[in-house]
Amino acid sequence: MFLMVECPDQLFTDGLIPAVMTGAGVRLEAVEDVPAGPWLAAVLDGIDPRSLSEWDLPAYLRAAARMQAWSAARVSDGVAELASRPGAFGADKEVALALNEPVGAAQRRIHHARRLLRLLSTTRRLFRAGAVSEKQADAIIEATSGVEDADLAAAVEDKVLTAQGALAKTARELARAARQALTRLDPAGAEDRARAAREEADVVFIPGEDGMATTALQGPVEEALIVKSAADAYAATCKASGDERRIGVLRSEGLARICGDYLRGFSGGQAPRSGGLPIEIGIVVGLDTALGRRELPAEVPGLGIVPREVIARMITEERSRLKLWVIDEGGRLIHRAITGYRPTPEQIAQVRAQYVYSVGPGSQVLAGRTDTDHAVPHPEGPTAIGNLLPNDRTWHNGHTHQQLSVSIDDRGAVKWTSVLGQSRTVTSYDYSSHLTTPDDVDVSSEQLPSDEPPPF
Repeated sequence: MFLMVECPDQLFTDGLIPAVMTGAGVRLEAVEDVPAGPWLAAVLDGIDPRSLSEWDLPAYLRAAARMQAWSAARVSDGVAELASRPGAFGADKEVALALNEPVGAAQRRIHHARRLLRLLSTTRRLFRAGAVSEKQADAIIEATSGVEDADLAAAVEDKVLTAQGALAKTARELARAARQALTRLDPAGAEDRARAAREEADVVFIPGEDGMATTALQGPVEEALIVKSAADAYAATCKASGDERRIGVLRSEGLARICGDYLRGFSGGQAPRSGGLPIEIGIVVGLDTALGRRELPAEVPGLGIVPREVIARMITEERSRLKLWVIDEGGRLIHRAITGYRPTPEQIAQVRAQYVYSVGPGSQVLAGRTDTDHAVPHPEGPTAIGNLLPNDRTWHNGHTHQQLSVSIDDRGAVKWTSVLGQSRTVTSYDYSSHLTTPDDVDVSSEQLPSDEPPPF
């Protein structure tokens, strides 16, 4: 099979890409003029960036970025087409499985792709040409997210994207320009959209590195300011009392204390519950680490490590409130099962601890915020550990509507298979890092049994 693609004029004799040189002032000028597409990809693939001078590298980066946008636009078109096909086969799950991303990201892709096709033709044209990046296109889409009038959307695009230097703006600058243009063109609609946006308020949790994480509040400006003011006031009070820690550390601690008091019922009301049990934050620590015999940090499962000195302080402060989680020699949480129609609070707590996150492929929803789903639907499948899974609402609905099938093996691995035949496997959480291995234990030779006779 032969693929015929028209070669750009720039690649003919008069506009060949010049031989790479390293002298000052030499640039890949022809690369700047080659349209984004398969020919530019071939040109870039034939250039070794290590051989380029610092004068040439910016042009190389700009050309590569245009190819990145060109490719992303094709992904967007494919997503829009898949989502447009009739039938309740769960397009968001299929996209998530195909692109190896969480279903929430897939849903966002579908929403953006549909808006590009339906309302933002200028942005889509520039995106397909590689003239605007995926981030810039997303910024325009999100800034006009409340607009359903095609003429209004076109007017915003015309005002923003035809302005001098518009395509050189960052995504954030383009979004700000689009919001300002939208407010001027439709002031009454801007106020309506502001009211609707308040209904989308949320708090999200984002795991980080080195035992850190981010909890982000997206809410009405006055509520966000209340949260920030409370954190600032706590930090200022601590500083006034002589606390020498960084102000940011104190702000974080203050919010955690305020929220922790609520969870324990110290704020004047009853402590909240989930799954019939008090809300707990599980921290796993090996016995040898807790006893000071092993130098290994504790862990909030799946989210990050906790230094040993913090655990030592918690053991002193928490005492009887600590919960013991037992793991087997394979690093899996040991469980027990009882039968019944509805999962018991103990079963719910068990499966949430076993998987830590929702078992939906790529899901970042913590198990504490999930439904407890039957892998094999009741009554064919028992309400027992081994058939119960923590499932976020999106993947639970997909399972219920038979957009996907689910099976669990004897190791607790969950296999999802979509209508289109894509499959992913999600495993239970691995706690094996808290197990003691022979290399971790320092035992003197005098303690080891020996068949050798005494040396006398």
